[in-house]
Amino acid sequence: MKKTMNARLAICGLCLLGFLTACDEEWIKPTPKPDPENKVTLKVNEFIYEGLRSEYLWENTINWNAIDFKKEKDSHAFFKRLIYKDDRWTSLTDNAKAWTQAFAGVSTTYGFDLRFSYIGQTEELVAIVRYVYPGSPADRAGIRRGDLLLKLNGGPITVKNYADFYDKPTIVVNKGILKDKTLTAEPVGVAMTAVEMYQDPILKDTVINKDGHRVGYLCYSDYTERSTAELIKVFTRFKTAGVTDVVLDLRYNGGGYVSTARALCSILAPEAAMKKKERFLFKLWNENYMSYWKSKGRNDELYETFVDTLGINMNLNRLYILTGKGTASASELTLTGLTPYMDVVQIGDTTHGKFCGGIVLQPDYLARIKNWYYHNNKPVVSYQGIQNWGMYVMIYKFSNKRNDEFPRGFAPKYVVKEYLLELYPFGDERDPLLGKALELITGKQVAKARSRRIQPALRELPIDNPNRPLNGKAIDTPPAGQRLFMSNK
Repeated sequence: MKKTMNARLAICGLCLLGFLTACDEEWIKPTPKPDPENKVTLKVNEFIYEGLRSEYLWENTINWNAIDFKKEKDSHAFFKRLIYKDDRWTSLTDNAKAWTQAFAGVSTTYGFDLRFSYIGQTEELVAIVRYVYPGSPADRAGIRRGDLLLKLNGGPITVKNYADFYDKPTIVVNKGILKDKTLTAEPVGVAMTAVEMYQDPILKDTVINKDGHRVGYLCYSDYTERSTAELIKVFTRFKTAGVTDVVLDLRYNGGGYVSTARALCSILAPEAAMKKKERFLFKLWNENYMSYWKSKGRNDELYETFVDTLGINMNLNRLYILTGKGTASASELTLTGLTPYMDVVQIGDTTHGKFCGGIVLQPDYLARIKNWYYHNNKPVVSYQGIQNWGMYVMIYKFSNKRNDEFPRGFAPKYVVKEYLLELYPFGDERDPLLGKALELITGKQVAKARSRRIQPALRELPIDNPNRPLNGKAIDTPPAGQRLFMSNK
């Protein structure tokens, strides 16, 4: 099994390995320090210390004078102690390569997104398929959104074996049949083999003709850099088809690259705001960086603007966004950034509440900047053994033009719950969230889903794919000329 299947990722966000190659002219590189003991823990600790002290949004909450990283025996525990109490997203990994792949939408996978619940009083779990990536092993095996998986490798699904959905190279699953509140397993299982693949985040795009309205519906699961070009194609098709209203389904979108969010916002925004390159996102860095950007006249690092170079703009005055508890970070950036410029109608559940942007640091980056590799043309410090370590570090808070923040998430204007036992295909008007949007657009009631009264009670578990970054990804690129405010020890 490939390493990506074995990696345990516990992060809230995406990665960037390409970092700065130049420093500000005022930066004086500190005297390099030898590392004769060549201890992995010591190297990791120093990487944590220097990286957070320079870049971290909440670096002023840490008493740096009381810290001696040389005495720390557990790097993960050391890192955890430094993180600000309200920071749920800054993370440390010893497998940054797996991060980069996952953040780019590539992983070794069966290609489905699952949620796990107890049904009734049993301690056995049912895996509920929220969506399936087209062309994936699950798709080819006939697994569809809304399917209930009741058995795994011939036995029940439990909290002890659910990770086999992500860790095992092959699995056999049995679908469940729900009838009269009773769930029974199909007698014949379905075998699947995991593959490494790009998981296309555009899960569905279609034009819905409804009562004289042409509605463009897009279900989008991840702001990958690769998907920007596809977003342009989707909205070009919408424009050509005469779409008058857009429903953007972000209920499963945990964020991604800020550059992709900027592109999507620019496509959806009113044409006047796009052409004027209005500011839609404002950044609050740590005190060192805020002072530094202002002193250098780098106001461009304090905000993001719409772009007018994409060749497509929908010129919308109203946008319908479907949200859920997993709608996070770059998705919330889209929602808040557009709100001052148009009527954003939010439907669904309250969002995650991730209001920060971050970058991924790796030791090689800090080593280059601090000149640890060479001194007098001789190697001084070798980072062999920890090159694959990385930190996803929050570097700024963001808000919109009106200075709106959302630490507890965005509450929808129209609260519509999604019931896991009545999931319909994306774009189906029986879906309660999409159905509500179509009602608001047309002024007419749409077909209703079946009643919840026929469903057994669910006890949903907060367990997820252990090999996939968690919600809360807003990845930005380090700007040219960024200064490092690090220790000179």
